[in-house]
Amino acid sequence: MVSSLGAYLKSCREEKGLSLQKIQEDTKIRLKYLEAIEADRLEILPGEVYIRGFLRTYATAVGLNEDQVIARYEKTLRSHTPETEVTANEPTIITTKNLPGTSEKISVFHSNKRFYIYGFGAMIIFALLIVPLLWRMRSDASTRAVDGAAGEENALVISNDSNSGVNSEHGAAEPGYRSGLKTIALSVHSECWVDVRINGAFFEQRTLQPGEMPQWSGSNVEIILGNAGGVTLFEDGQNKGIPGRESQRLELRFTVDDE
Repeated sequence: MVSSLGAYLKSCREEKGLSLQKIQEDTKIRLKYLEAIEADRLEILPGEVYIRGFLRTYATAVGLNEDQVIARYEKTLRSHTPETEVTANEPTIITTKNLPGTSEKISVFHSNKRFYIYGFGAMIIFALLIVPLLWRMRSDASTRAVDGAAGEENALVISNDSNSGVNSEHGAAEPGYRSGLKTIALSVHSECWVDVRINGAFFEQRTLQPGEMPQWSGSNVEIILGNAGGVTLFEDGQNKGIPGRESQRLELRFTVDDE
């Protein structure tokens, strides 16, 4: 019998004689998320970017091949995708023998043919009207930071520690990420001040607290960390590890050309 992904990872960990507490110390992944992974409750994790990153980190911690674990995860996703029944277009015959004024048998498919045609046409009209509206709303949301950033060009302080301590090896983006965008995420395990710019415009500046998992997307994402040793960095689902030292101020820049 083929075990689930979570059961497989748990058995590999136990074979290595490693406790979940030890994995938590080594990976900086919170215990409740490690327990969710082993219980196949991945919906508890905060998003796809973290699921893939945590699985890769877990795999490395127990000596497994990262790509093989991700392939097994993707196979699990496909196995849970419902298949459409092939009988959907077959007419259903019902008996109306006891109803007055009707024939003994009628075809529900044919008797409602006009309804199906009208319904299909309404769906097409709905799609033509709504999809452009949703797309415009999404575009407006992505440029909201640009519209609100006038006069704030001097908010960014350039660090002299640019790129120090950062892993410069960039892997290919995981499946599911939009082409032309970088998705950067942080897993915060110590308090860390952050300044974020997206596509050249100021986006936010605040202090992150342990347990937070923020993420940002854009063709150009610039991040200044006030405590580079207090976070784990994820780039397009790839775990890049802890980018620097405790209390180190570090400036990071990610663009779609960083291959």
